Order: sequence, then structure tokens, then C-alpha cells
Amino acid sequence: MRSRYLIYSAIAVVAITLTMGPLRTMAQEHSLEQHQRYRIVEIGTFGGPWSGYNASAIANRRGTVVGAADTDSPDPYFPNCWNFDCFVTHAWEWDEGNLVDLGVLPNGFNSWTNAINSKGVVVGQSQNGEIDPDTGVPAYVPTAWKKGKVIDLGTFGGSFGLGAAVNDRGVVVGIAENAIQDPTGFAAANGIGGTTELRAFRWNGEELKDLGTLGGPGAFALDINNSNQAIGFSLVNSTPGPTGLPTIAPFLWDSIHKMRSLGTLGGTLGVAVDINENGQIAGTSNLAGDLTAHPFLWRNGKMKDLGTLGGSFATANWLNDASEVIGWSFTSNDVLLHAFVWKRGQMIDLGTVQGDTSSNAFWINNRGQVVGQSWFWDGQQVTASHAFLWENGGPMVDLNTLVSNPSDLYLTEANYITEEGMIVANGLLPNGDGRAAILIPESDMDPNTKRTTTLDQSAMIEHDQLTREMKERLNMQSRKCFRWKQLDRIHRQ
Repeated sequence: MRSRYLIYSAIAVVAITLTMGPLRTMAQEHSLEQHQRYRIVEIGTFGGPWSGYNASAIANRRGTVVGAADTDSPDPYFPNCWNFDCFVTHAWEWDEGNLVDLGVLPNGFNSWTNAINSKGVVVGQSQNGEIDPDTGVPAYVPTAWKKGKVIDLGTFGGSFGLGAAVNDRGVVVGIAENAIQDPTGFAAANGIGGTTELRAFRWNGEELKDLGTLGGPGAFALDINNSNQAIGFSLVNSTPGPTGLPTIAPFLWDSIHKMRSLGTLGGTLGVAVDINENGQIAGTSNLAGDLTAHPFLWRNGKMKDLGTLGGSFATANWLNDASEVIGWSFTSNDVLLHAFVWKRGQMIDLGTVQGDTSSNAFWINNRGQVVGQSWFWDGQQVTASHAFLWENGGPMVDLNTLVSNPSDLYLTEANYITEEGMIVANGLLPNGDGRAAILIPESDMDPNTKRTTTLDQSAMIEHDQLTREMKERLNMQSRKCFRWKQLDRIHRQ
């Protein structure tokens, strides 16, 4: 089970292997002068080897960040482990330097966070000590953390569910199973452990409301804005189509129109992944024939095909309030993929970190700053990975080169950037343990504690001179745990 991955239910896993990145060149050093410097804060654990984030709205404007971390206790449900390393994992909150264990539901062992709102309400999922009778897998249910309390949001009678997003009004959306057997396998296709119908829900602080479907037996809610408009995707019928699943379409739900289909770009599979405060929606849809897919922007009742960077396939990951959409696209050779931002009618290739071959954009703020992951692929495996920042027209910059204070943590992906420019990322320590990290802009810090020096060359060399044994440990760690990232289930079919 990989419960923390589930809010990207239409996205498959691409496993990659890591080594440390190359030294900076003089040209790179010159370009770095144009960028903000950051002080890195490493997020610890509760005694185990790993801490990290999900790739959703994991920080708010107050600078509070949420994630999950290992304890030192082995998972009692082995081999049905919650986390990749089979340690008990707890949800956490980081605020002004304090790491707080958010806890789990009564009788549960493991929990995970997916999002936080401006008022500090956190949502995700937690085990509750029960076992699903059909699969024998430990149950987990939608969960909220509010004012020090852990709240069980419930399900519709099934064993599994999660809270995917929460708006500033405290309204939560996500998924929860009911008790009706589902022959389409919609839950399993989206990484959920159960065999019953998977339903999109809305929770207003009092009760769980089923948002309905577009005609089939299941739906998945992914996001909600402050106008209480929710988006996701839904089965349209129960008849398997060319993808092996019934027709799936993106939806928009509001209290007036309820659930309505956004349509597709001609295929039988489409997913809405994000909605902004203006009611505009980004997603990905198959084209006619279901042999490829393109990202889309839905606004003013119309779906616009955003195209690709020359390849046959691309997908959207997020958008901001200026209708700027990010994601990745295959380039003209249909082998390498690059991060993109689509704005003002044009898809812009963000390139890669110098020396890399591929990249993926995970988040964009309203200032147009983009963060994500860049890596090198040699035709057989990925051999390098770097967290990146793209801003002001580029070029893409390795965030490791913008860190001002010495750190043993090497940043492999950047997951989120706030409106104020604070970045949350994942990285690896030299021993292969994973750590969450927060990058705080030095301009926001007390001048008395600021440091303006970059990582010196000797520090970079130290990162590069890992022993063969340590590299092998990194390789094994990355194959087991990270979400390296993200080919749509559309393309796998």
C-alpha cells in the first residue's frame, strides 16, 4: 500500500536512481547572482530514517508546513506496510521551527497529511485499527487535524478513504468507499485498497456528503477553491473501454449545478487536477482514439487543448490564479520529457538543470515561480536528480546551488513554493536516508542571522565524492520510496 500517493490517482510511478549532481561551472555561478539565496531547514523524524511530503498544498502563507515522518517503531502490519520502509509513520506539522507530531486516530498506527489551509486545518488519512474484511489490508480513513484534535471524517460504509484538499472555509474534499461491491475495479485502479465503490465527498465540518457521479459507480475529488467549487474525475458508465476502464471524465461540482462533466478532448479518459480561485480548471485528457493525451485549460465553459512541446503526450500538474498551467511534455523525439509552463496562449519549454535531460514541474505560485525536479537519463536509467527553481524567464536553476548555509542534505525534488517564495522539497542525506526540507528566502530572515555565502566548491566536491557503497544505498533507497514522477495512467494504457 502507498496511501500517501493516492491524490495523484491518475498518475503512475516512474522509478529513478540517484547520484549526486556535477559541480557548478563559472557560467552557472554567474547566473546564480540573479537569484534569491535560501537558508535550508532540514525536517527531522520521530526516530526513524525518513521524513517527506506529499505533492499537494502542503504549506500555507503563514509558513506552516505539513508532511509525515517515520518513528522508530516497526509497522505492526508487516508486510502490509504503510510506508516503503515498514516503519510506523506519523503526520507532522512544522511551524516557526517547531516539529509537532499530529498523531493518529484511536487504535491506529500510521497517518499522513495531504494539505493545509490558511487557518491551519490539516487533512489527510489515518489508520483506525480496523482491517478490511475483503482484502485483509489495514483500513485508513479521511482525517482532519484541527486545533490539536484528530478528527475521523468517516466513510460511506467502506474501509478506505482520504482527505485530498481543504479550502480556507474549512471545507474538505476527498474520497471514501461505500459498502457496495464495484465490478469496475475503480478503487484498485486508483491505488485504493478496497473492492467497493469509491465516492467523491465533501465535508463541511459536520457530515460527509457524497458528491455523486457522472453516471458510473465511482468518482474521485481532488481539489476545492474558496468558492466551494470542487473538481476531480468520475466514471461515466460501467462498461470497459479502450483503456481497460469505463469512460472517465473530469468534473466540476458546486452547490447549484451539482456535478457536471467538463467533457474531454475526444478520448474516453480525462482528469481535472486543479481549480484556481477564478473557477478555471487544469487537467489532462485523452485525444480521440485514446492513443495519446494533452493537458487542457477549462474556462468560460470551454476546454482548450494546450498541446505539447513537440511530442505526442503531455500532462498538466497545476495552475495558478493567472491561468498559467504547469506540467510536463515529451519533446519531439518522444523519449525525453521537459517541464513546461503554458501562459498567454503559448507552451514554454522550461528546459532542464544544466547537464540533465528531463524535468517535471510540480508547482507554480501566483508570481510565476515554478519548482520541480530535473534529472539525467542515459537511455536505461536515471542517474541524477535535482530540485529546481524556474523564474523570470529562466534558465532553470539547481536549488542546491542557491543554499547559503552548509548542509549534508542534497535536494532531489522541490514540491511546493508559497506566494512569499518559501520552498518545500525532498532530499537525501549521504547515508541514503530521506528528509523533508524547507528553503527560507534570506530576504525574509533577521539580518543578524543571515548568511550570504553559497556552498563553496569543496562542499560540492564532498557531495560528489560518495563511495560506491553509498551510491548503491542511494540507488536502492530511491527505487523503493520516491514518486519519480509522473506518467499518466492514460499513457500506460
